[in-house]
Amino acid sequence: MMKKYLSVLFLLFLLFIAMPAQAKWIKLDMTAKQGETHYFEPETIQKNDRFRKVWVLSSYDEKQKGGHHAVKTLYEFDCAHHKSRSLTMLLYPDKQATGRVIGAHHEESRDWFGFSANSMFWHIAETVCID
Repeated sequence: MMKKYLSVLFLLFLLFIAMPAQAKWIKLDMTAKQGETHYFEPETIQKNDRFRKVWVLSSYDEKQKGGHHAVKTLYEFDCAHHKSRSLTMLLYPDKQATGRVIGAHHEESRDWFGFSANSMFWHIAETVCID
């Protein structure tokens, strides 16, 4: 029971930090898949030595499996090794992710993944990994 209570409190905390009053999302200037647009929010960058955390918004023209049009994901970047991993995902029914959260997943992935020079992760890392 206590674990479930703490999980709910943690999720509420994440929702609070994921929805600043006036988010300033920066559109990634890159070629994405048709019907997808990706943004990141520089004001949310957290620095810890070679690691950076930042919120990323992925917006989809078509409703995705699970009924969402947008996903806000907290990613952690290992700037020294050009790798990333997802920490938290919040699903939204609208493309701007301004409505209520309809799904969430928080499980710090132990699996880091590399990314290519053309990926959205590369474009984000170019900004968040600057000291």
